[in-house]
Amino acid sequence: MPLSLRQRNRMAAIRAIQDTAMELFDSRGFHSVTIDDIAREAAVSPSTFYRYFGSKEGLFTVDPFAAVGADGFDEVLDLDDLPGTMTRLADSAGGGGPWRGMRYVLEEPSVRAAVYATMDAMVERIAAALAERGHGSTSARVLARTYIFGVYFSALEQWHNDGRARPIAEYAREALDAIPSGRETVG
Repeated sequence: MPLSLRQRNRMAAIRAIQDTAMELFDSRGFHSVTIDDIAREAAVSPSTFYRYFGSKEGLFTVDPFAAVGADGFDEVLDLDDLPGTMTRLADSAGGGGPWRGMRYVLEEPSVRAAVYATMDAMVERIAAALAERGHGSTSARVLARTYIFGVYFSALEQWHNDGRARPIAEYAREALDAIPSGRETVG
């Protein structure tokens, strides 16, 4: 379902705040920038920042669709095609947004912990959905972790380590190719 005008405006505000924060982090350092600094530069109130993100780490973990009251991850998730889901997630990550700040995910322990916690929650949701479809609990968890951490996060990490030379989706496809075929079939 398409986003309403209000949802599109909120989404634009989220992206603008993230872009402003990344510019400030890049120029002054993650720890030197306060939420008040980000809010002031983004021309929003601190309460607006907290409503969307909750913390500086939240800049890297927010699902912008959920933040504006729309389907987000669930819209992209296809349990019958987890490889396709990972490629779509990587395509949607592009080179901007929070992944523009991938170096902070890799270098700042609090950001990395927040991102890992968000990814753990995604794994739980996917594993539960796979278990409902008949996968054993171990199989469901391994599949979910393989795709979220082994494919998606590893692709983002390698994209960053290679200097963002190619689209993230290419790295996701390479990560998918690294998984032995056969046993990981979902369905």
